[in-house]
Amino acid sequence: MLETLRIQNFALIERIELDFGPGFNVLTGETGAGKSILIGALQLVLGARASSDVVRQGEQRAIIEMTVKLDELSPALTDLLAEQELEPEDGRLLLARHVGADGRSKAFAGGRLVPLSILAAIGDELVDLHGQHEHQSLLKSDRQLLLLDAYAGSGALAADVREAVAALRVSEAELEALQQEDRERERRIDFLRHELAEIQKAAFKPGEDEELKARLKRIQNAEQIHTLASDAYGMLYGNDEGAALDAIDRALNEVQELAQLDETLAPTLRELTEARELVNGVAETLRGYTEESDFDAGELEELNQRNALLGQLKRKYGGTVEEILAYGARAAEELDRFDTRDARVAELTKQCAAQRDSAGKAAAALGKQRRSAAKKLDQAITANLQELGMKGAVFQTSIEHAPLTSTGTDDVKFLLAANPGEPAKPLRQVASGGEVSRIMLALKAVFAEADAIPTLIFDEIDTGVGGEVARAVAGKIAGLAATHQVLCVSHLAQIGAVATTHFRVAKASDSGHTVTAVTEVTGKERIEEIARLLDGSVSAESVRHAKALMKELGGKG
Repeated sequence: MLETLRIQNFALIERIELDFGPGFNVLTGETGAGKSILIGALQLVLGARASSDVVRQGEQRAIIEMTVKLDELSPALTDLLAEQELEPEDGRLLLARHVGADGRSKAFAGGRLVPLSILAAIGDELVDLHGQHEHQSLLKSDRQLLLLDAYAGSGALAADVREAVAALRVSEAELEALQQEDRERERRIDFLRHELAEIQKAAFKPGEDEELKARLKRIQNAEQIHTLASDAYGMLYGNDEGAALDAIDRALNEVQELAQLDETLAPTLRELTEARELVNGVAETLRGYTEESDFDAGELEELNQRNALLGQLKRKYGGTVEEILAYGARAAEELDRFDTRDARVAELTKQCAAQRDSAGKAAAALGKQRRSAAKKLDQAITANLQELGMKGAVFQTSIEHAPLTSTGTDDVKFLLAANPGEPAKPLRQVASGGEVSRIMLALKAVFAEADAIPTLIFDEIDTGVGGEVARAVAGKIAGLAATHQVLCVSHLAQIGAVATTHFRVAKASDSGHTVTAVTEVTGKERIEEIARLLDGSVSAESVRHAKALMKELGGKG
């Protein structure tokens, strides 16, 4: 519910702070005192468009702040706050609007700057503002459908329809994707087959690119390799006396004699013997290397061609053999899906038909329940309208068949014939001003238990109302206040008398400037305000009548 409203430098308001109570709050005052200014401020903090005209003359900006206590959050508001990462503090959310003298404005929620659309979306879940204003959710067709379902107790059936249609849409989307233009499909198949054949024909193996690179290097340097190996072998194991192994053998003979004369050289002898074996092994390797047959030109040509082919495939499919093979595997998988496409299309076509039939049956059951409830709803709201002074008005719920959607196959509209003999038309077309507020009051009185929006604001609800109708209006509002927080701008003593919190709006002059002041009235002051509402003056007679009215209607004195 709305807890605190702070307004600064807005129109004729210099600075006010109001603490609203639960239940029924009323704002009264003489015509032109500024009650509409308060409603305008509420509109802005709930996301309405702003202009520089609202800024108090001579000030830089207007500021409207509202603290909202979040007792029970609707699913839509819960999702919205989570999406925007807005964390209520102690179960409360601060909404604010700053409007500059240049016409620029800023919106805030939870102390953070937010787009105006987000502020408006939050406001839509918190407040219904009725009259010549926005936030009239009952005029929206989607809200009308939800309220009818709530009134009919169709929540479970509506959920079944949503789930059935959601499953159907998933299947339809997959089927549509498979049923793309055949020409495009055939082009894709031909392209994939060409690519896969090219990769498979090349028959590269993982790591072959490195092996190929090494082999080419050896062949391209074959002559130099043979020369170097031969020279090295000759140096180690040649027939001339300069061979390294010959020198090592001579040194080995000398060390053997030394070791016989001095046993401490035995380790040296062993090391030299091992060195001789190591060098001999290297020489044998080099001799085998030089004895290998020369590389022929045919093998070199073959390797060059394969290396060129590898380069082509790398440019198309990946930088390594492994990446090329992975691309080929993916192409094969896609071709396999194309090969099984006809079977999947047949399967999905059958599945969609079954799901469509199931969703249609659920929607039909939901529609039947809606139509049954609509008859009772029409009677209840029409009766309420009669009690609220709209003699001859007839409320009608129109339910027409529509294509299957997540809400079923019904197009629901609330219609009204405001006067006898007139055709019923959508509420938005036939209701305006004070009349719309009474229509909304009648609707709210019936939907009170079903409507989750916590705060209702009625502006000019008493236009053209008096006598017994005024008492009926007051009774309806009091009934709503049992389950909702209600704010009402009124000129009627009957309405003011049943409120639990009463504010008086008045103009005053301050240093030559006109300002709007708002004060909560209780006790004697409230009785005098009710007396003024009765006959425009505060006299002993009007005070007596005010006390009697408050006692009769159960208002707090």
